[in-house]
Amino acid sequence: MKEIKSREVNYKLLIFSLFFLFFLFVESDLDLLNIYTILILIILIGLSFYEIRLNSQGIVRKNLFFPFLKTIKNWKEIKYYVTVKEFNKDHYTGYNSSRGSISFLESSFLKSIQNQQKLKNSLGQIVGISNCLWFIDQENKVCLRLDMDKYSNSDEVLKSIQSNEISYGDEFEVNQPSFPFIGYKKFDELYFPRNPEELALLEKKLTEPEKIKLNNLRKRKEKGDKIYLISRDLNLNMFFDKTE
Repeated sequence: MKEIKSREVNYKLLIFSLFFLFFLFVESDLDLLNIYTILILIILIGLSFYEIRLNSQGIVRKNLFFPFLKTIKNWKEIKYYVTVKEFNKDHYTGYNSSRGSISFLESSFLKSIQNQQKLKNSLGQIVGISNCLWFIDQENKVCLRLDMDKYSNSDEVLKSIQSNEISYGDEFEVNQPSFPFIGYKKFDELYFPRNPEELALLEKKLTEPEKIKLNNLRKRKEKGDKIYLISRDLNLNMFFDKTE
């Protein structure tokens, strides 16, 4: 198997750092503009650039400027991968010129270079969609996450993964997944259980407000309402099918 390389850029972190640095120079804020602030910003800029490598051994994700910051996962360590569509609030939508020219320019520039799909959810919020792969280790924990929208050769990366790992199954939709979850959270317990026993256990762990919302959704379903999108926005879609 030939080695495949792909680079990703965290544009939000990069643009924030660059515009904040530009803002300090424009404002000539001597209290903030010092060697320590500049050093922190340089580190943040460096943290914005990553590279992944896939070969016959596994996957390596490392920072380009700080190579010691890396994650190495052998194929044998990975149990399967999960295709996940993540829905996260688009915090840049609320930016406008009245909040400051820097914020406005930052928002405009980010939108011009990112081709992220956005929609309005059932709660009226603008959310951005990220098409990701979550890798689950032998302990059923999420050990690695790749945002496939950030790779120019994502098709080649995906083919390499598919040739080495098995898929968990259907694509799942997760509303605002909590971070950082890498290496700590169990996928089958906290996200999408796949049998009645796991669902029953998960339902018992819901808070009282969540149980009330779930019962209301079930009542609406009985009346013939389409409730899946609402359940997704309330993080309760594991109890319903996408067709409901």
